[in-house]
Amino acid sequence: MVLRCASYMMGILHSLVSVVHLVAVLVALVAGTLVVYRPKGSRGHRCLGRVYVGSMTVVLLTAFGIYTLFGRFGIIHWGAVASILVLLLGMSAVWRRPRLAGWLHWHYLGMGASVTSLYAALVVESTYRFFSGTYFWWSTLGPAGVVFVAGAILLHRHYPTWVA
Repeated sequence: MVLRCASYMMGILHSLVSVVHLVAVLVALVAGTLVVYRPKGSRGHRCLGRVYVGSMTVVLLTAFGIYTLFGRFGIIHWGAVASILVLLLGMSAVWRRPRLAGWLHWHYLGMGASVTSLYAALVVESTYRFFSGTYFWWSTLGPAGVVFVAGAILLHRHYPTWVA
């Protein structure tokens, strides 16, 4: 049992890129979750937000160095491209806030989509290792789709009235 677990972990952590990716993912999950629950605009929110953006930058850059699922650029990498775009949307709104009307709306939308996509990627990473590739679309992307729908509902339901 211990050898099986060790073998499984070596499959996940097959290179230094994978190890860096995993550590950055864990930091992003913690920071992203906490920043959602912290009071918005506070010093703590901004500090955790910087940690989240920094760790997500590492996550997304290292994602392009991991090819264990398909052996080539695949659908997971396209998800990383989409994650880069929503992260940039959320951050560019902050960077352009003096000149961008409704910047808070775009920040909320981009960062909310970024955290949601991080959780969806966690579901993808967790499920594709446990089910046959034959069922990839149903066993992996189906649950990830559920995460996206749940994230959209939660973002909509908790959309702050002061963001208008």
